[in-house]
Amino acid sequence: MSEQQTDTVTPDVVAEPGDQSETEPVTDHRGLRVLTLEECLDKIRSATIGRVAFAKDGEVVILPVNHIVDGLDVVFRTTWGSKLQVAADGGQVAFEVDGLGEVAATGWSVLVQGTALIVEDQRDRRRFERSAPRPWVRDDGISYWVLIRPTQVTGREIIRSAKTE
Repeated sequence: MSEQQTDTVTPDVVAEPGDQSETEPVTDHRGLRVLTLEECLDKIRSATIGRVAFAKDGEVVILPVNHIVDGLDVVFRTTWGSKLQVAADGGQVAFEVDGLGEVAATGWSVLVQGTALIVEDQRDRRRFERSAPRPWVRDDGISYWVLIRPTQVTGREIIRSAKTE
């Protein structure tokens, strides 16, 4: 493990495994099902592309990335630019993935909020290289791995019921 991964982080979540019974899912004030931390991580793993959001020069920037999950952390590869600068500064970021079922009017969304860090440890970088999906964008040189250390992980799912149909 890298120095960055030695700290134990327990992100804030709305529901933990075991909080939801099979008959009564936990819902928010609008009736959306609240996902557990494990369900959130499974949804992130299942998504091909996520979006990382951060502030740059007073504006919000949202960019697509392909990613992997490493424990509780979300990791993605980038080249020099704004995403890397935010990580170099230890800046706050958000990462979001979602899935839609347009015909059935269902869907889900997971939001990770945390700190972006550059992965320095060579062993971690090699491990990420082995497990990462193939980049969609051509790599024009040196690439870097950015790790999002979560402080909060939340997820919601639209559930269909007799009441909503």
